Amino acid sequence: VSDGPITAACSMPDSQFAVTNMNTLVVDVWKLVWNQQCSKASLVKVKSYKVKTPMVRLVYCSLLVGVTFQGELCDVANVVKDEWGNTNISWNQSVSILSVVRNDNKSVWLTGEKNDEVHIGFFFGMGSNAPINSSFSSITMNSGDNEQENKKRSLITAVTVDQEFVVCGDEEGNIWFNQHPDISSWSEKKPAHLDRISELRLTDRNIISASYDRTLKLWDRNTKKQVGMFVCGGPVLFLEVNPRKPSELVCADGQGKLYSLCWID
Repeated sequence: VSDGPITAACSMPDSQFAVTNMNTLVVDVWKLVWNQQCSKASLVKVKSYKVKTPMVRLVYCSLLVGVTFQGELCDVANVVKDEWGNTNISWNQSVSILSVVRNDNKSVWLTGEKNDEVHIGFFFGMGSNAPINSSFSSITMNSGDNEQENKKRSLITAVTVDQEFVVCGDEEGNIWFNQHPDISSWSEKKPAHLDRISELRLTDRNIISASYDRTLKLWDRNTKKQVGMFVCGGPVLFLEVNPRKPSELVCADGQGKLYSLCWID
């Protein structure tokens, strides 16, 4: 589907998915088409959208939204029209976006980091004709790092959120999370991996962490105790949970290997 390194992809309704690559300022939409016997499938390109800036993330929430490296949110189908309502620059060149977490069919959570603070954003889409410049809101949370000012703080490298529950990870392999009932308070940092946390995901039962130390670990969401681990061939760079069955996931490592994992809760 691409003649260059893919930088972002997302699923869309009607067996479609969007893909963009590093070499061209284009987002392509493809459709998976099956024959009548459902024995053979082929990919058909449905649309191509020109964009002004490379996209590092794509997400569909009633419209196709792209996220640039600078943190700008774009209506992919209309971004080249230069209309004020087709972009949102609230986090542009200020917040490093770390994850996009699906909330429902029309909204997503975004997490980011700036100056050792956790930023939580919420975006909702109301169709392709609705402006997105006013469809985003965010809050800033102190990261909970109470180290002395003259001591180097560890860079926050991963954040995820599920409703009011937020989990963070840093470059030293620690994870920590906000606590109840005061959700603005944080737990102590917990050594979880031997190297940088690259990805975090939440399910109803588990916290899932991935790291440059080649491991993927499962933690019980309530007790915070480790309940599983898988070792990859290289640093774990990508992780995605099956939204229809949270006990299934795919991850990819720095050696180009893709792993499909499942477990019994």
